[in-house]
Amino acid sequence: MRALLVLVPAALGCGGHYASPKPKHGGADDDALPRGVMAAALPYAIVDGRTGAAVTDAAFWDAVGAARVVCVGEDHSNPHHHWAQLEVVDHVSAGPPRTWALGMEMVQRPFQAVLDDFAAGRIDAAALRSRTGWEDRWGYDFAMYEPVISLAAKRGGALVALNAARELTKKVVRQGLEALTAEERAGLATDVVLDDVDHRAWFDAIMSGMGEAHGHSETPAPEPAVPEPPATEDVHGAMPEMPSAERVYTVQVLWDETMAESAARWVGAAGKSMVVLAGNGHCHDSAIVRRVARRGVTPVVSVRPIIDDDEGSVAAAILEASNDYLFVMTMPPTPTTPDDVSGS
Repeated sequence: MRALLVLVPAALGCGGHYASPKPKHGGADDDALPRGVMAAALPYAIVDGRTGAAVTDAAFWDAVGAARVVCVGEDHSNPHHHWAQLEVVDHVSAGPPRTWALGMEMVQRPFQAVLDDFAAGRIDAAALRSRTGWEDRWGYDFAMYEPVISLAAKRGGALVALNAARELTKKVVRQGLEALTAEERAGLATDVVLDDVDHRAWFDAIMSGMGEAHGHSETPAPEPAVPEPPATEDVHGAMPEMPSAERVYTVQVLWDETMAESAARWVGAAGKSMVVLAGNGHCHDSAIVRRVARRGVTPVVSVRPIIDDDEGSVAAAILEASNDYLFVMTMPPTPTTPDDVSGS
């Protein structure tokens, strides 16, 4: 039996499970149909994330264009969220020439040179995937990310590895932050705030929700967000000690702080901007957003893609009031059949 099945739900930075949409097959013209992320495009409207008021497209794109950092969230396996991110990057990169970057939670800091090589055209996407350890270190389908990464590089954007190395966060969750050497500590954010009241309240609510039944949702149980310790016994035959809630919380903060520091360092004093792609659990007020602003980079704008499921998901997000904008997508109506109409 594994020592630790779940430490933190994917809701902390990762989301639910969604099947990639498959294009309808129509014969000879099938190759012309949109596939993958492009097939996940949906009608959308922009909503003020704090009041629920409708926002015009023009006002939204003006705010995104004026921001130094735009954090666009995602449920990692939701193709519609990835399409929303692609839409934001498309608008940002299609504007007047400027120095900008795509910052990614998905790639850890030690692999920055690999992203530089891809942006410069020295390697292809397959090499990027292999040399960043994408399958092992991230694990979500690279095909959902390749369109936005390739578009950013094609449009002259830099690619920036934002996240902490997995080896460091694993050590912290097992042994605590104090166990890191000075060299290891240098791989993480230098300014770490562990007593943000709003962020701790958010975290505690997520942890509390882990014990509740999902009676009102068909969303599958979330995935682990913190790496698991090995299942092997120690030299005394005992299983590894389960990490405390404090260590789990410390890792969550380290992710946010390290990504925020990476973004703020690249953006610098003036003249640069960045679109950050990260899980919805990282792209909210008390996570990356506030921690970038604390480093002197403003304005920072957060965008949360969300599907209007007509079951209260948008209303719940408005009540949370933790994002500047909601990118609200609407699924097409399910076609009715004669049997549906007749009730037979």
